[in-house]
Amino acid sequence: MPDAFLTARNISKRFGITQALDDVSVAFVKGEVHALMGENGAGKSTLGKAIAGLHRPDSGEVVIDGRVLKPGDLDDAFDAGVRLVHQELAQCPNLSVAENLCLHDIPASRPPVISGVLGGLVNFRAMRDRAARLVHALDKSIDIDAPLGGLSPGRRQICQIAAALDDGSDGLGKAAKSKSGGKPKVIVLDEPTSSLSVAEADRLMEIVRDLAGQGITIIYVSHRMGEIFKCCDRVTVLRDGKFVATNVTKQIDEPTLVEQMIGRRIETARHGEFGGGANGDAPVVLDVREVSSPGKLENISLQVRKGEVLGLGGLVGAGRSELLSAIFGLDPKASGEVRVGGAIVDRSNPSAPTGPIAMKVGYVPEDRRNQGLFFLMGVGENMILPFMRSLAANVAGLAGVRGLAGEKQMVAEKFSEFRVKAAGPASLPGELSGGNQQKLLIARWMGKDTKVLLLDEPTRGIDVGTKNEIYKLIRAFAERGGAVLLVSSEMPELLALSDRICVLCEGRMTGELRGSEMTQAGILTLATKRRVG
Repeated sequence: MPDAFLTARNISKRFGITQALDDVSVAFVKGEVHALMGENGAGKSTLGKAIAGLHRPDSGEVVIDGRVLKPGDLDDAFDAGVRLVHQELAQCPNLSVAENLCLHDIPASRPPVISGVLGGLVNFRAMRDRAARLVHALDKSIDIDAPLGGLSPGRRQICQIAAALDDGSDGLGKAAKSKSGGKPKVIVLDEPTSSLSVAEADRLMEIVRDLAGQGITIIYVSHRMGEIFKCCDRVTVLRDGKFVATNVTKQIDEPTLVEQMIGRRIETARHGEFGGGANGDAPVVLDVREVSSPGKLENISLQVRKGEVLGLGGLVGAGRSELLSAIFGLDPKASGEVRVGGAIVDRSNPSAPTGPIAMKVGYVPEDRRNQGLFFLMGVGENMILPFMRSLAANVAGLAGVRGLAGEKQMVAEKFSEFRVKAAGPASLPGELSGGNQQKLLIARWMGKDTKVLLLDEPTRGIDVGTKNEIYKLIRAFAERGGAVLLVSSEMPELLALSDRICVLCEGRMTGELRGSEMTQAGILTLATKRRVG
């Protein structure tokens, strides 16, 4: 192995009763892309944040180019050239690209004296020049004056990486008086492609390789196997907070890497492996009739039968998530009719979808952080939130009083069935790993009485072991007679889980695939089918 440029030595970190890292040592080489892999809760993100100074280790040290960093000191790590790009897009969507890229160090004109008080004026020209220099080095097509929230997730991620490249210079090689620190030498990317399309992820990986070619060390935290083998030079595996192995990527295969991650061998899900071959004569549970929404959906009709998993294929922007949102009554402009078990679903109140919930429809949204979980409520309350009203109704004569005994029993059952790893029902969702957060959200809606389950990217950002658990839960739900409408951007996952696949393009249904027709090529053909006329 070439000489290490950055070394994390004997790093340990505990959060409450959870030992997140236990005496972990990893060496990183200058100009390489080094992946950190492991199951959710293995300690990958914690190690990356300890290197960047966001977490203070209980023991151990981080050394970069011979310099020992101050533990838990963001400024010291930043000054040494370490940058952290968070998994969640830490940006202000209402501000422009230029304003977002300069938020950490807003350029100001010489402060004038106003009534004896020093005032500051933003130097917008310098702001635009700095932002253009940073972001256009990665993508010249990004408009620095456009509101950041109007960009695609891929371009927003590129802007976040561009901000990490700020070296505090004026663009002419001169050091400016800035809080930006020195030239970036190490960039920690925490799940950088978790919310991106395939094309956006490919572009981001090109950027990552270019940055490594410039001598920057990239620490790449990801669950996506394809990205690891395509983009990374080395991969370090953590399990239960402990170091397992560091491998040269070209010298290891996927099954071996998975075995290192979870301690047992699991092959990649195969086409149709989790499909149940639903009976075509089974009764229709979910009946969607000519659902439309201006600019999003156009006359979508489909049926899902008892015991069936119907997959929705298509590219980003095709309307898949929008369709699930309309079915669940969250789109106030949506028209058309939705029936469950032959009865029309009341979708007239987008602010509180009590109609679909009353009809036993569950909805797991794409973004668990912003659309799914309540981070100030305990995990127990998060699990049973849709059922609190019905449980309270069992408390005779006491309207509006929670049925705590029933709630406690339901929480215990769900903890056991879904194997959510948490200290207890009072723990907050933010204390859980991403995989356990996702299982928590699925546990909320996958009840014994649930008839229809709408799943939007149910395994996004989770490890391969937890994915297999969720696959089995979905299939078990279908085998109990539930109907599942599934959105997934991972085509192998869509093919492994679905009994049929309907494909959308530009808000329209372009076709249906069954049996031997269900291939990646078949999905892509229909997903790129343009409007005629």
